[in-house]
Amino acid sequence: MDNKPQHIQYPVDQLLLEQGEYLPLEFLLREGRLTYADYEAWRNGELDTLDGALFGDPQHIKQQLMQAADYLQRRGWQAEMITYHAWRTDLSRALRFSQNDALDDCFHQRYRKPQDQPQLDMFTDAPATNRVNGITRALVNRDAGEARRQLEGLYDTAPDHIRLGELERLVEAAENLNTPVDDIAADLQTLQETLTPLAENLLGKESRNLLVPLWRRLSTALHGQPYHAAQPEQHTSYTASRAMDWDNARQAVEQVPGWQSDSVLLQRHARACDQLHQRCDALLSGFTLCWQFPEQSGAIKSSLDTELRQQWAAFQELEPELPAHTFPAWLLLDKPGLSKVLAGPRHDAADCPASYRTLYQLQSNRSAQTDDNIALRARLKQQDPVLFQHYLSLQ
Repeated sequence: MDNKPQHIQYPVDQLLLEQGEYLPLEFLLREGRLTYADYEAWRNGELDTLDGALFGDPQHIKQQLMQAADYLQRRGWQAEMITYHAWRTDLSRALRFSQNDALDDCFHQRYRKPQDQPQLDMFTDAPATNRVNGITRALVNRDAGEARRQLEGLYDTAPDHIRLGELERLVEAAENLNTPVDDIAADLQTLQETLTPLAENLLGKESRNLLVPLWRRLSTALHGQPYHAAQPEQHTSYTASRAMDWDNARQAVEQVPGWQSDSVLLQRHARACDQLHQRCDALLSGFTLCWQFPEQSGAIKSSLDTELRQQWAAFQELEPELPAHTFPAWLLLDKPGLSKVLAGPRHDAADCPASYRTLYQLQSNRSAQTDDNIALRARLKQQDPVLFQHYLSLQ
């Protein structure tokens, strides 16, 4: 475990760059420490605290959150206390993140730049502004009834309001969550092209509180539907990913015959396994992408695995240069311990280049100076002289 505080700076800076503020909740979701399903359960009052549902060593996660807060305080960012309430109307209490008071306080702090002031609303009419804020707040809190009530009030207060039509679309979407999907293709297009940009614009990062159930509704409608490469988004593996339902997305991919030969499914599988902390399966899907679709191997840059992203960046700078399909082999050179992580039936059955298989055998038996290893080195040199050159440089 690496406890150096500087290792927290990159993910925190990324959040600041993208969102303009730091919220511990966003950090935990981004780093794969928390699933959205567990967050939903907490907001629905099904979990007393949230810290018990986190992935990873509790002490390490606590240390990360404390280091992030310390880093922001040293930069002069201002903390603002926030409160999370249950979405269920029969629960009015504020939710606790942890029974540990210090950790609970840390989770409930939002950090913003000192010069940041609450932005003036684009609407100067106070009654209308209050209605708009009431609608967005109700949508974020999954209270469709209150959103409709506030919307009707906006109709009365400001019938020519510039955002009225957009807000009505979102309120109608929230009200229709429990209705069946009549036209999957049409609903998918509406969600992608209309509702998602509207929600993200009006609700910000909390738009997922509205959008995730909408994507889940489409997943239910698509359940059992076959995958067609010509329409890759009309499949549960896509809608479940958008709903951050990673286990369902993974299963949906694996149920497609020959999914390892489709670049879209390989990327979805790697992403889902990454989120589920199934490192071996995530790596193997990424490796297969490199072997079969090297032109798309740059997708590795979006991995949750910070170390893997750094290794990909280092691979791009190698001299002499190696082609993308050799990245898995080079990774074995750089991290020989991966040979043990990857051992298993799926890896053994992988359709990989001969040079990778040779290198895997070498790394699996790297401590032994046997005639077999000498023969393997000779074979690797013949199969890929440039890779062999890198192999010698790292011995």
